[in-house]
Amino acid sequence: MTASGDAFNLDLALASLDADGSDNQLMFRMLIERLEGVLGDRLQVERSGILKKKGPIRRLEIKIGGSELIAELNDVAPRFSVGTISGGIRIRTDQTNATEWLRTLLTGLDAEASHSAGVRAALETIIIGGK
Repeated sequence: MTASGDAFNLDLALASLDADGSDNQLMFRMLIERLEGVLGDRLQVERSGILKKKGPIRRLEIKIGGSELIAELNDVAPRFSVGTISGGIRIRTDQTNATEWLRTLLTGLDAEASHSAGVRAALETIIIGGK
């Protein structure tokens, strides 16, 4: 998976991230690992179990651009929503699927990557792999 010019191919990234939709925990652990350093407090993770720091992910919240992305990974079926933020206040929330949630995340990361080397490096590791 490569970048074409300066723009990342989001469709290829989505295909790689969503290739095995049955293991959302693995996909979200990978996202957290790559994004926590660059997003800081804009990335909030809620875990369950005795070992809260390493336990299963229950909820993931990411604020990027004008969006607030929420993924709730429960035992039944994961739920995804994207909120629109204006003036620091969420004014609208739409339920979505995993693919559209990931597309919104990668689009926001792509926009930030144009002016942040750290975000660009994180986005490149998500899309083309590596460490």
